[in-house]
Amino acid sequence: MAPLIPSAKATLEYPLYACDFDPADSSRLVVGGGGGAGRSGVGNKITLLDTSIATQLQEIGEIDLSKNEDNVTSIAVGQKKGKATVIYAGANSSTKDIEAGRNLHFRVFGIEPATKGKGKGKDSEKPLSNKISEISRSKLFDSREKDTYQRVLRLSKPFPDQPQLGAVATGFAKESEIVLFDTSTLTPPNSRGAVKLSKEAVDFDFIQRGEKEYLFAYCDEYDIYLKKISPDMDTSLPEEIYVTPASRGSEKVTLPNFRALRFLTPEFLLMLTNIHSNGGVVLQILRIHPSGKGQCRISQSYRLPSSITKATGLAVANLTPPLSPTTPQDYTQFVIAVAGQNISISLFKVDLQIMNKVSMVTPIKPFRTLNNVHPHQITSLTFSNFTPPTHPVTASTPPQYIKLASTGVSNTVLVHTLPLFPVPLSMKRGQSRTPRYVVALPSMKAIVGLAVALSTIGILIAAVLVQGILEVRGGVPVRLNAREYVPLRVQEALGRPYTFPSGYEGIPTGVPASPIGYNHHLGVPTDVENDINADSLGGSALRLPEIFASLQPTPGGQIYLHEHDKEESGIKAAVHDEEVHKGKSWDNLKHEQKKLWLKKLKDAGYWAEDMGETILKGVVFGEIGGVIGGAVAQAVGGG
Repeated sequence: MAPLIPSAKATLEYPLYACDFDPADSSRLVVGGGGGAGRSGVGNKITLLDTSIATQLQEIGEIDLSKNEDNVTSIAVGQKKGKATVIYAGANSSTKDIEAGRNLHFRVFGIEPATKGKGKGKDSEKPLSNKISEISRSKLFDSREKDTYQRVLRLSKPFPDQPQLGAVATGFAKESEIVLFDTSTLTPPNSRGAVKLSKEAVDFDFIQRGEKEYLFAYCDEYDIYLKKISPDMDTSLPEEIYVTPASRGSEKVTLPNFRALRFLTPEFLLMLTNIHSNGGVVLQILRIHPSGKGQCRISQSYRLPSSITKATGLAVANLTPPLSPTTPQDYTQFVIAVAGQNISISLFKVDLQIMNKVSMVTPIKPFRTLNNVHPHQITSLTFSNFTPPTHPVTASTPPQYIKLASTGVSNTVLVHTLPLFPVPLSMKRGQSRTPRYVVALPSMKAIVGLAVALSTIGILIAAVLVQGILEVRGGVPVRLNAREYVPLRVQEALGRPYTFPSGYEGIPTGVPASPIGYNHHLGVPTDVENDINADSLGGSALRLPEIFASLQPTPGGQIYLHEHDKEESGIKAAVHDEEVHKGKSWDNLKHEQKKLWLKKLKDAGYWAEDMGETILKGVVFGEIGGVIGGAVAQAVGGG
């Protein structure tokens, strides 16, 4: 059976630190990394992988970078420029150039189809089908520090005929900064200003909300800032929209710190937070004030399982993105991936609902955890860009998927393929007439609930079957009245006594075996023809109804039961003769006599509680345990 989430894995020749999908083609994944500057012998490279087959990754392009320079630390794939798909990357220059103040950390590469070749698999050496070449390199940071590098690189979602913005942030810099640019030019990119920071930026993100209008959010460990970007507001200062409580006090307290952020919509911001001292991880959705000023409010919050003590990465995908920056966001589902320090990836989903033009988000729901994804630490995480198919969706529409890529320092890259399916829409709730897609995987809570329900049903069915079998065998009190529903042939098969293997010799006991096969298994009839005395109760395994029927009394006649010392069971039955037999009917017996007779019959194996006392009515009983009963028994035996 195929897995619900198929995956493909490849091991390259160098450690990987960054990855990103081609926004125009989700089957193309770009990864980068390397051994850095030095004599490690591990090169620095950027590799293009084909992910069109859900269970296989194929190398279709690669570029070797200088071993004298640093490894690739960040990657983002942009739009096409002519025939080339543009790759933006961060890689420091050589140590010599950095010391001279020429750290050209911002690199631009282009992917173009090669003239020949169909690709290189893991075990083949065929020519690659794509050529990756460097277009330009430039310096965007003002910092001249030797340890500064380009730690974060992000691009805004591309729209046709719209400028695409990007930003880079410093790492290990004493004077941290974020530099904004647009991708209209490549050599060098067109600058859109810089934000000087008192603390190093942990993460940032863009979202476009109109023609050439963007929101840019970034965070440090404790605070979140928002900046509006437009042709008229490029120089505006960022607004502080969230401050972690107690982070401004002079007292030293343990505080959670932000690890990553992503826009869901212009109104909602997703935050990934690590609790102090590896105490756990929390996902929070913040609602931004419509003015872009003032403190955010927490709309939803979810704490990850205790097995995840620290998060290292975050990725988000919108399954029904707007078709243009001026189109308002409609009903949609967001898929969230969180990389944990325990080398796991946790998957969540959140629905956006629109009620009377007011946007609301549902609680964050986990639906799958991918354990032991890589041998060592996960370094990057990204979703492919999902574009819903042209509407309407029909039976001929192919299955839809979204891909999740992750890389590790263990030279490994892994791509998981998540199935999607369209959901019916409710026009009463104001949803659009075009169908939307959601994740086609049940949540872990639903799976556990279904498993518990099925197990409970299975246990109940097994209990009913066992109770019915034991009732047929007469081993338990009647609760289900199974004999009324089970065919006689089945009852006979179930009621047979236990048998032993051939050649088995029983353990000798002091009780001699009865030559007539006396049997206390109630409900197990024996052959009446083989009985020594059919009108005698001794040695018979028959119940009272069969015994009474065998005597064949005349119509209106009665059966007479009395004690008899010569019978093995101590009881004998005969057709009642008023001149010879003296006794009392069941209803006229004293309570003590009834109890003695019931015990006598039960010990002999001729009566059970499930038979009731009705069968004993109409029967004449001799006195039990008395001289009169013994005298009568002798008279009957003599006759």
